[in-house]
Amino acid sequence: MKWFSLLLFTLLLTGCVTTTGNSNNGIERLAKSDIDEVIELHQRVVMRDLKKLMVKLYKRNPGLRYDRELRDIKASVDLTFSRPYNFNYAEFSQIKRPTDIVRLALDEQYQGDRILAFIVGLRRMLMASYDNNSEFFYLTTIDQQKLYNSARNIEIAAWLLAKSRDKDGNLLVLSDSLAHEKRNLSYQRLIGRMIATQDNLAEIISHKTGRIIKTVVVRAATLVFLPI
Repeated sequence: MKWFSLLLFTLLLTGCVTTTGNSNNGIERLAKSDIDEVIELHQRVVMRDLKKLMVKLYKRNPGLRYDRELRDIKASVDLTFSRPYNFNYAEFSQIKRPTDIVRLALDEQYQGDRILAFIVGLRRMLMASYDNNSEFFYLTTIDQQKLYNSARNIEIAAWLLAKSRDKDGNLLVLSDSLAHEKRNLSYQRLIGRMIATQDNLAEIISHKTGRIIKTVVVRAATLVFLPI
């Protein structure tokens, strides 16, 4: 029953993503197994939702966008995602771990574009969970534990986003609705989908390889990002 649920989830994801003609034709298509296509599908979905999250955060926090005088939000987000995941942003060049970029985004002392840092950190962390591959073939391997850990890291990042405040008690980045505003659960739903996508793929890979996932309970008291 559990495996059926995972398969159903994957089929639902398929309905949300449009595949390109190139990925379904020729020698490249022959070099892929079904599981390779499932992996690529999940990666496209989680990156699509990360891009949506960036748009939503910029709309909620228009003053935080570094290039607001140069281009609109859509163009700004498109530019970010048109760049390689490891694009050399000067302000992050000395930071080794993607999750440290996420922490920087929500550090009270940071003076840069918090949303850009938050998304760049998450994007690099997610890519690391796919071993920094964007295409998968018969000989490409992927680790279910990295996928699982990335889902827990999204949970930690979401908690930090919702709770990080300055010395005066103001949220560093607005996301969920404030006490006096109409209830808005769209951020939770979007982040929840990203977590579910990574968890679902981790379960699929675990089932395929027969390797057990070491589960972890994320506690607000510690909030230590898991290794990828």
